Amino acid sequence: MTKARKIGISLLVTFLISCIVFAGCLIYTKSGDVDTESVENVTMGVSDALIALLGDTAEDAVGTGEVLSGRRLSQKLTVTTDEGVLAVSGTVTKVPDAFYPGSYEVTFSRNAILSYTAQVHVQMKVNKGEEVHVLVGDRDNGYTEFTSVTATEDNRISFYTNVLQDYTLSTTDVMGAQAAMANIFESAGY
Repeated sequence: MTKARKIGISLLVTFLISCIVFAGCLIYTKSGDVDTESVENVTMGVSDALIALLGDTAEDAVGTGEVLSGRRLSQKLTVTTDEGVLAVSGTVTKVPDAFYPGSYEVTFSRNAILSYTAQVHVQMKVNKGEEVHVLVGDRDNGYTEFTSVTATEDNRISFYTNVLQDYTLSTTDVMGAQAAMANIFESAGY
């Protein structure tokens, strides 16, 4: 870790602790009594920010199967096991692709093969009952369908895996679209 990063982290930690203290004082003086739920929400937000900042340290826990009880590492992506929430960070990004509308890319900060099955929970724009295709690969080299799941609630899907890698989630039948494109190119003589 570089000296500049250590200084930056120290300043951020100091700022975040100050925010917790300030928020706690506001909550206490506002109601005359401590609202533990509000303090917990502020503390959870600060701990999420710290975990995101110290990603390398948190990611080391993936290999050992360590879990962070009750902590979310991202607003849109959570990986859980029977023991709790895994210390894994990742991002969910909407893919602006006219060929495959309704597609999102899930990227983990570090790929890993797990010795157990984990459940990946993703927040994305999807309606309850809608089918979502979980794909590996990319648009240039082609996709392979890993699995497909049905959304059990609005704006949220979950799938099981023991490999943390980049995934593409799509409400479009990408495999069918690829096959149709291949037929078009084949009949055109390409």
